[in-house]
Amino acid sequence: MGKEALNVRAAAELFDKANDILGYDLLNLCIDGPKEKLNSTVISQPAIYVTSLAAVEVLRAREEGQSVINSVDVTCGLSLGEYTALAFAGAFSFEDGLKLVKLRGEAMQDASDAANSAMVSVIGLDSEKVQQLCDAANEDVDEKERVQIANFLCPGNYAVSGGVKGIEAVEAKAKSFKARMTVFA
Repeated sequence: MGKEALNVRAAAELFDKANDILGYDLLNLCIDGPKEKLNSTVISQPAIYVTSLAAVEVLRAREEGQSVINSVDVTCGLSLGEYTALAFAGAFSFEDGLKLVKLRGEAMQDASDAANSAMVSVIGLDSEKVQQLCDAANEDVDEKERVQIANFLCPGNYAVSGGVKGIEAVEAKAKSFKARMTVFA
């Protein structure tokens, strides 16, 4: 992730600014890992934000890239992508956005560390079936392990969160509900 930034000065400069704000070499982590560290929310949130905006700079450096960027009328994002979209649109600076994303990642990591919880994406079912799947999984676990739909990502793709045992029950039962697949997050 982010390797192309080495070849585009403006993209590499975003990683340099990120290093100053974050206090560590983000590009090195993105390229060389370790993967376990990069997968932690406190690191992955800034990594995705910076890499996404660096990708804009890579596009800008390509032939016709600036005209593509100039043709954008509206930006939007989902979850962390909202911060990227706002920075791209000029609602706040790259640096201010990164400071927000850093705080967001820290808060999310703290919440994750405080509970033995997990998430799974359930793909190929409508929301009613996913709710039935959650209900079935909850029959097999203690109250503190219960699960629920956490995010309606798009039709047929729902994030379910809760206790690890509840998530394991969702994964075990998903095929019997005719889910196309589950992706453990």
